[in-house]
Amino acid sequence: MDNISRRIISYAVSHSFIRKEQYEEYVYILTMLLNVFITDITLFLIGVLMNMPWECVAFWLVYMVLHKYCGGFHFSTSLKCYLSSCIMCPVVLLFIRFVPLGPIWLLAITLISAIILLIVSPVEAQNKPLDGKEKVVFGRIARILTIITVILYGVMLFAKLFAVAKIISAAIVCVMIFAVAGKLYLKHLQK
Repeated sequence: MDNISRRIISYAVSHSFIRKEQYEEYVYILTMLLNVFITDITLFLIGVLMNMPWECVAFWLVYMVLHKYCGGFHFSTSLKCYLSSCIMCPVVLLFIRFVPLGPIWLLAITLISAIILLIVSPVEAQNKPLDGKEKVVFGRIARILTIITVILYGVMLFAKLFAVAKIISAAIVCVMIFAVAGKLYLKHLQK
């Protein structure tokens, strides 16, 4: 993605669409956008291939919103992040389809995961440290989003939309796993 971005931005600079001083900034932004776009398209295709496109989209939206503010483990390269997403998504979709958890078990797992997120968020990463102000702001947003997500989960459960509740629960659990993994990884690095 970096090479593709550099070629596109070089073309833009050579045709005076972008100033030369902004080259690196635009390469970074375009690389990030391409990575997100390719990941989203790939995951949607995985959902389509598994005959679960809307489940995949719903999971990914909830997961991405929570993960952005709760933080957690981040892979060192975009490729590793992409591959982990391509592994996590079908595993979650298989869980949603085949693991027969009753509402009580699902509620317990969701609440435990949400409580852990409320306690540990935001989790900075080695390559994404947070300053004091960011910790406060991201922490507040992470807690609000976690509570809203749990309320949304409860509404789906109450409305007997168990499939949707299971998707939301899976997203909360996955974000919690990455948050705890990120916290443990940082502690390991500090030793």
